Order: sequence, then structure tokens, then C-alpha cells
Amino acid sequence: MNRIIALAHITFLNGLRRNAVWGLCLFALFFEIGGIFFMDFFGHDLGRAICDFQFSIMWAAGMVFILFYAVQAIAWDDDHKTIDSILARPISRTEYVLGSMAGLSLLLLCFEFLLGTLALIELIWIKPIIGEIYFPVFSFSHFMLTWVALQAILLAHLAVVMLISSAIRGAFPVMLLTLAYSLICSGLPVVRESISQNRMDGTNSSLDSILQGMSMFFPDFNKLDFKDSVLSHQSMESLIGMSAWLPISLTMIYLAIILLLTSMIYQRRDIV
Repeated sequence: MNRIIALAHITFLNGLRRNAVWGLCLFALFFEIGGIFFMDFFGHDLGRAICDFQFSIMWAAGMVFILFYAVQAIAWDDDHKTIDSILARPISRTEYVLGSMAGLSLLLLCFEFLLGTLALIELIWIKPIIGEIYFPVFSFSHFMLTWVALQAILLAHLAVVMLISSAIRGAFPVMLLTLAYSLICSGLPVVRESISQNRMDGTNSSLDSILQGMSMFFPDFNKLDFKDSVLSHQSMESLIGMSAWLPISLTMIYLAIILLLTSMIYQRRDIV
């Protein structure tokens, strides 16, 4: 555990030294603040539009961090033989995977914490200005639940980056495959729903079985989208269980399985 923490600490500090990370952070913060000036473009559901905008910025910034920094950081270890120097010390390949994942996750969560804090401040500040007509309800507990669910999605994508990087060398192929993975996760539920609606007899075909099997590898992250609950009268107790915590728990189990597969691939991989 001490070696994993040490490697995570090094990975985290390396991220803080990158100007690209700070530039992305400032750019995302600027976009969140800039959203306030576009309030007049929405005639109805103004509070919902602002809330959706804030979480969309957090999602987009997190994906940019994963695709354009995390991928590069992992590829840097391969291209510059940093991984050889790390593994030359008394650290196993599994510890390397867990340490790198922990460091990048901590950097991502700190980044998202800044964005989430600013979004929370903006929503609390805007609500009394807009009034009860356009912004009737705001739930802090639902906001935190939505933020946690968003981080679960981003961490799952980061784990997939680790998995792809363990099998394929090169930042550009890893970035393309990660982007394809995200698009498949978003489009697969739509395809499955469209096929089920077009079939009138209600019978299952081999295509349904294939699409259902693909869901094991490409989960439906839309089930973790709770933005609508932030501005609803829905009680927190109604979200606990099957509709909220179960998908988050399954996503964390999925993340653990991905890291286990990554460690197994690194164990068999020729680093040199």
C-alpha cells in the first residue's frame, strides 16, 4: 500500500506541474461562469437549463482531461521508458496499475471538485435572483448524488483508458478506442430500444441477445444521469436503492473488474 500511495503521489504531482491541466481547469471554470450571461436566452425552465449546462461542462471537461491528458500521461511512461525505471524498483506491475490509476483519479476528482463547487455556488446564488417561477426547487443532496454519479462515469472511462493502454501502445490509438468506447456506451441503449419498439410480436431474436451481451462490456451510463432530480420535488429516499445507489455500485464493481483485467495484461506484457 505504501508503494501504491507513493506512485499515486508522484503521478498526482506530475499532473499539477502540467500547464495543460491548469489551462483546462481555467478554461472550464471560465465556461461555467460564462453560462450566467446566457440566462436570457432561455424563456422557460431556466433553472433546469442552468443546472444541465453546469453538469455538461463538468462532463465535457472530465472527458477532455481523460482523452488529452490521462492518455498522454500513460503513453509518456511507455514512450520515455519511465515504466522501466519504476518497475526496476521493488514495485509490482499490479502496484504500478493501481498507483497510476489512483494518482490520475485523485487529479481528476480535485479538478471536478473545483468545477462542482463553482457550479453549486452559482446555482445557490442564481436561485433567489430568478425567482420561484423559473427556479422553484433546488436539492443539495440530489446535487451531490448527481456529482458522485458523474465521477463514477468518468472513473470508469479512466479505467478503460488504463485497460486499452495495457494492450496497445501509442497515445493516438488509445484515444480513438476510448472515444469509440464512449460512443458505443451512449448509442447501444438507443439501438436496443429502437429494435424492441420496431418488433411488434415481442419475441427475442439473436440480435437482442448480442446487444444484451454487449451491455456487459459497454454499460448504459445514462442510468447514472440524475440531473433532473436536482430541481424536482422527489425525495432522497425515493432515489436510494435500485434507481441510484445500485447503478453506482455496479459501476464501481465494473471499474474494479477493468483494473483487474489491466493488471493481468500487464503481468503478461513485454514492457521492453
